[in-house]
Amino acid sequence: MSLTRILRRWHILVKLGLFILTFCCFMLVTILIQTAVPEGNNPSRKLDRLRKFLTDPPATELAPLKEDWKPVPWRETSEIRAVRENLERQLSKLPAGLTEESAKKLGFDTHGYNARLADTTALNRPIADMRHPMCRRQGYPRNLPSASVIICFHNEALSSLLRSVHSILNRSPEQLLKEIILVDDASHKETHPDTFEQLDEYVAHLPKVKILRQDARMGLIRARLAGAAYSVGEVLIFLDSHIEATDGWLESLLHRIHTNKLIVPAPAIDNINYETLDYTKTDGSKGGFNWALVFKWVPMNETERTKYYNWEAFDSPTMAGGLFAIHRDTFYEYGTYDEEMAIWGGENLEMSFRMWMCGAKLEIVPCSRVGHIFRLKNPVSFPGGTSNTVNRNNKRLAEVWMDHYKQIYYWYSPGSETRDAGDTSGRTHLRERLECKSFKWYLDTVYPDLFVPSLNYNGRGAISNPTSNLCLDSFGSADHYHTVKAGLYYCHNQGGNQVWIFTSECRILQGDFCLEVTSNRSRSNPVLGACKKKSTKQLWSYDKKSLEIKHKATGMCLDKSTAKSNEHVFVTKCNGGPTQTWEISMTSNDQERWCMDGN
Repeated sequence: MSLTRILRRWHILVKLGLFILTFCCFMLVTILIQTAVPEGNNPSRKLDRLRKFLTDPPATELAPLKEDWKPVPWRETSEIRAVRENLERQLSKLPAGLTEESAKKLGFDTHGYNARLADTTALNRPIADMRHPMCRRQGYPRNLPSASVIICFHNEALSSLLRSVHSILNRSPEQLLKEIILVDDASHKETHPDTFEQLDEYVAHLPKVKILRQDARMGLIRARLAGAAYSVGEVLIFLDSHIEATDGWLESLLHRIHTNKLIVPAPAIDNINYETLDYTKTDGSKGGFNWALVFKWVPMNETERTKYYNWEAFDSPTMAGGLFAIHRDTFYEYGTYDEEMAIWGGENLEMSFRMWMCGAKLEIVPCSRVGHIFRLKNPVSFPGGTSNTVNRNNKRLAEVWMDHYKQIYYWYSPGSETRDAGDTSGRTHLRERLECKSFKWYLDTVYPDLFVPSLNYNGRGAISNPTSNLCLDSFGSADHYHTVKAGLYYCHNQGGNQVWIFTSECRILQGDFCLEVTSNRSRSNPVLGACKKKSTKQLWSYDKKSLEIKHKATGMCLDKSTAKSNEHVFVTKCNGGPTQTWEISMTSNDQERWCMDGN
């Protein structure tokens, strides 16, 4: 036999062996999957499972899928369907005397979003499942705790309120959902009559939905406390009145609490557009705050991003406050809400600081996704004025929880330090009883990403140009995802966007953003960017005699071109002219020059 013929036969045998080996591996994987996850006798489901396994293998921490725990969704009966469709027809009718355009405008004015479109949208509209594929394969134990969902509303559009209710009923396992409590915080019957008799009649057809009405306006904080006292579930879930829950939202929250009663989980909050009502999945962010005690979404660090993209729950320094779950025992043991806070504002940060400092923790759960209408404006009135209410609430949390760091808040909120916040001794005793940690511990351990300015500063307050009565202003638009140009606005002496800190480290900052110049070109605009300890682009000097503010890296001076408000400032060659003179309202450094070489 020739050598060529021998090699050819050997090549055929090798091919046959590889084919047999591949087939055996395929069958082995199939058997393993069938053993680990029973799929019944449906071959197509087995093939789908195999494809998913090969393209997206399960993580080791997945709880096994259990044949003895099946989510039982609520099914709409034909009677309820008829009632719902009848109400949808009524809501979709154009109000008498209004055009489509005027009805739309009225909806925005009254509710802060397109309420006219909400009225013409199905109450049980479908929402795509936007979870990570692994979330859909997550298994849960049989003994998850039961949940009471508490929704407070005041003058809410009936269509949005009921769409919230239907989304919860349609996408919550029936055996886990104990009840939905709608707390009416004294809505106005003359302007919102449909949230009274019409709502009562409709809810009478729905299972598990109860209405609790308040005779007088209590505000969100006390209305939620009333709903919690009325509830019976093991877990309390607080939601806003213009949300839509998605598949799997409930069990993934309850699972975190089942793992640890001291976990306070919140869903990933997706965006329902206030104009179009389109549901959009949001990228992962965690809760933070600035030194004016305003909640904000901030980017995750590398460790948190890894967890998010692996669909795992991750820690969050603060909560938005509108949507979260908490075990009933934890809620009451850890002090519920501060009942002396009025209406709304600051309660989310107060609870965030309290939970972390006293031994609990906040999480965001990407497998739980709930859409929320972020309104164009807040139409809800605040008795006594919005700023008075929110600033009083913020002072209460600052005095109880922030230790000496409260002084930074007072820098950004002129007048709050002398404001009457009422008696805080009860909350102080709560902190002592729970043996809570210091606010420094919170900053160092929970929120190390937050830039903490030194309590020693050169100057603070408004930075004004004396020849024009214009002040340096951030316009309130800075965030951690974009840099924004600083500009000028008429000096108003109200603090806020015109409060700046000239630190002893030579930075000019507002909140956790620093004024920086990123180009060496003349007439470059200073921008507000995230403060960075080692960045030379954020260093400035000040001459109290010439009133010049100079950028140290470029040697150019802060300048303005006109006497007009809303103009952006820039840096250019120092010339000693009147457009380059700046006064800082409060100074603590007696030296004539700050941050000059040698000072």
